[in-house]
Amino acid sequence: MSSMIQKSMIAGFSIFSMLFGSGNIVFPLVLGRDVASNWFWALIGWLITAVAIPLTGYYGAMLYDADSKKYLSPIGKHLTALLMFVIMMLVGPFGVMARIVNVSFGGIHNLSPSTSVVLFNAVYIAIMMLLACRPGKIVQIIGLIFTPLKFFGIAAIVIGAIYFGSEFTQYDIKIPAGEAVFCGFNMGYQTMDLLAAFIMAGTVYHYLKNAVPQKDKEDKKLLLKFTRLSCIIASFILAIAYIGLLLIGVQYSDQLATTPGEEIFGRIAELSMGYYASWFVSIIIAVSCMATSIILCVVFTDYVHKDILKEKFNKNIIFISVGITTFAMSLLGFQQICSIMGMVLEKIYPALIIFVGIKIAYYYIKKGKV
Repeated sequence: MSSMIQKSMIAGFSIFSMLFGSGNIVFPLVLGRDVASNWFWALIGWLITAVAIPLTGYYGAMLYDADSKKYLSPIGKHLTALLMFVIMMLVGPFGVMARIVNVSFGGIHNLSPSTSVVLFNAVYIAIMMLLACRPGKIVQIIGLIFTPLKFFGIAAIVIGAIYFGSEFTQYDIKIPAGEAVFCGFNMGYQTMDLLAAFIMAGTVYHYLKNAVPQKDKEDKKLLLKFTRLSCIIASFILAIAYIGLLLIGVQYSDQLATTPGEEIFGRIAELSMGYYASWFVSIIIAVSCMATSIILCVVFTDYVHKDILKEKFNKNIIFISVGITTFAMSLLGFQQICSIMGMVLEKIYPALIIFVGIKIAYYYIKKGKV
């Protein structure tokens, strides 16, 4: 049992690392900057859409064995295929993967404006693909290596920014509480973590299932117990990280008005701790984003290979093509990619939230638990 608890903790850490990518670093900082004195109400809205809903989505997917076809079966075969295609395009090289590269570059560009975006993006994507070559070890690599680096690195930056930075001040601009909640709720959409839950849940689910003792392999109740534990752990870590980021966004709001979103974290480190600390921040940002990009690269490649091309094409060629596409899209820039993704998210995200709630309720009603 203790071994399963340990595995659940690793899985929870992995979920955190998988979800906590580019938008998860940038958007809470931007939210804190924009809402200033009404940050508490904005935080409530943010935690709903950036923590509660995605982790509920994770758990809902695992109720149905992390099988997207089984999960989405009520909407029909053709709509399921279309929805999965749209989700994959958004979280894959045409959306989130490219945005991750932009944020990683933003930290470096803030310190060294002469750095070539083409060279940086190419090297970053090459490293990502190298680490993604061993999909069977991804959960352990992310849970044991990337998560500690990411969490403790970000914690050090947040504490340093608050300790060495200016005191909290009163701001002239007041946003009504209701508007602040909606602002946080709406910006939480842009992390797109509910969409990630649809496609990343399988990696964690199969890791936990393989960790269950052989005699309990068919015990779905036991598997879900440890799945819930993993989701709770991930939620707790995410909430702590978001609160810290939002607070330093508030603290430095008057000094960040003209700073591009992808450069905002590095700028805060520079303002509070100096130039050299900013390099440490840039490395932490790159590490934070890398964990998400690795899992997305593997999942998207598998999707194209199995679902689109029906395993009739060389998987290595698809893998390389994903890297090349990510590189090309990353050259559009952070704001342009976010604008394109935002137009699609407005249409499908609310419907997916309702759908997840209905599917979870249906599962337990069918099991006679409600």
